[in-house]
Amino acid sequence: MEIIPLPGALAIDVDTCVPIIHGEPTLDQEHAIASRPLPLIHTLAFEMLAEIMVLALAPRIGPNGRSEATARDVQRLCQVCSYWREVAVKTARLWTTIPLPIMTWDWQVAPSPTKMFLERSAPLPIPVCILPIFIEDSDVNLVEISPMVSNISDRWRTFKVMCPWDKFDVASLARISSLKNLESLHLKWTKPESWHGSELDAFLHAPRLRDVRIEVPLATSNILSMPWAQLTRLSLTYDSPQLCLDVLSSCTKLVTAYVNTKQWLESDSPDDSYVARSGLLAHLTELRIHSRIYSTGETLGPFLRRFRLPALKTLDLNVQLSETDDDTFVDRLTPALTFLLAQSPNLHCLRLGNGSWGSFYAEDMPDILHYTPNLTELVLSMLQVDDNFFEALRYAGPNTTPLVPELDTLVLMDVGESFEEASFGDMIRSRWWSDVERLAMLTPPIVTRLKHIKFWNQGLHNMADDFKGFTAELVDTMREYCSQGLDLTGSNYFPQTSHHPSSPSPGEPGASGSEGEGSGSEGEGSGSEGEGSPLEDVFSMLSDTIERFSIER
Repeated sequence: MEIIPLPGALAIDVDTCVPIIHGEPTLDQEHAIASRPLPLIHTLAFEMLAEIMVLALAPRIGPNGRSEATARDVQRLCQVCSYWREVAVKTARLWTTIPLPIMTWDWQVAPSPTKMFLERSAPLPIPVCILPIFIEDSDVNLVEISPMVSNISDRWRTFKVMCPWDKFDVASLARISSLKNLESLHLKWTKPESWHGSELDAFLHAPRLRDVRIEVPLATSNILSMPWAQLTRLSLTYDSPQLCLDVLSSCTKLVTAYVNTKQWLESDSPDDSYVARSGLLAHLTELRIHSRIYSTGETLGPFLRRFRLPALKTLDLNVQLSETDDDTFVDRLTPALTFLLAQSPNLHCLRLGNGSWGSFYAEDMPDILHYTPNLTELVLSMLQVDDNFFEALRYAGPNTTPLVPELDTLVLMDVGESFEEASFGDMIRSRWWSDVERLAMLTPPIVTRLKHIKFWNQGLHNMADDFKGFTAELVDTMREYCSQGLDLTGSNYFPQTSHHPSSPSPGEPGASGSEGEGSGSEGEGSGSEGEGSPLEDVFSMLSDTIERFSIER
């Protein structure tokens, strides 16, 4: 008899599905088990158990990042008992949780499991992922779409190619007959010289395609073929900034956009005459643009001057030096940024990253923030701030017009030491009050109380000779604020001051999970049998359900 442990005191006999009591059972427990005419798990409605199984296989974000269920996880749900097998086999949604085709441990297509998943998931749309990833061995065989997968292209919900383009059999795209259910597309290739431009034409006829992610490390002269006008999500990594700008202009229905590109060559700087015909992206709420610096041309300016973004809520701008060359140049972006912000009054989150150079300057921040009256989150990275910056943020009372009155989250990462402790502390004191102090105020503040502060001068902390911490007096004050509810973390600057368990701040490494989808695999090690596995999640949910049923009885 195989026993599978449940959280708490229960376990499940996989042969009978009878709950087992760990330790010496009491008379009441023995009587309760003996008096049950039918195991309580069997009293769960078919639909309830099916929903629990599907939820248990959903992707999860944990301490080690995003985790995906595997083919073996699905198969194990079929092995608990005959009732579970019946529910699993008849629940088509359960068989759509794993990207197809199923792969073996040595990255070969497993025909039998793939066929089984295709049959049991029918007629629902399925995710498709073409592996392997990052093959550099020139002797590797050509990677193609399995015929059994390409023959049902009308059922593709997501399609991802994660292998070198020169190893991918692009001719297999010609076998695609229909993409009527395709919603998401992710293409990544490393040898763009092997791409002739027409390979993507098949995706022009995907009426439900809304989410596109394309990663090409080197620019080509080819124009990307996509139904840009219907997309709502775009992630584009491409070394031609002009092509990225033109593509973004064509995506009139975008809600979120991410662009990672290079700096314009000085000889190729775009003509600003297009400003007069600037594009309206009325639905865009999140825009992230990262530019790598290697020349003396423009970086983000053309993007900031081109568009009107009235619905924008999150703006993330980052410039990063890719080569230490005296001929490089970073243009000052404040005029272009204020031009954009003046037309985006609903901005809630602003993230500015300077890399190692100065596109944004501390003295410009008051002017920039003047155009963000609804800002709730400000993230500055590698941008030197000074006393004037903190003075501009300090709340001076109800008879003033404060900058960013809705600000409740402030993240400062590697912002230098060009400020005094007094200005930093005064700014925080002016925007913090306890609940008791708030009740005693005759006139309520016209600014929002700070909730989260992250001060992460990690780069400076590593330079011991230049490092200066804060005085014990300020640290004690911050600890008091944290005891009153402020969430403050600060590397070694504010040791043990955080009142709440802190998660990585936006823009900090580890702040977001991987966007990729996993692929099920067959063979040893492909199952998730450890703590927090999908099967254990099922048992945890069932344990709670059993307990509720017992109480009701």
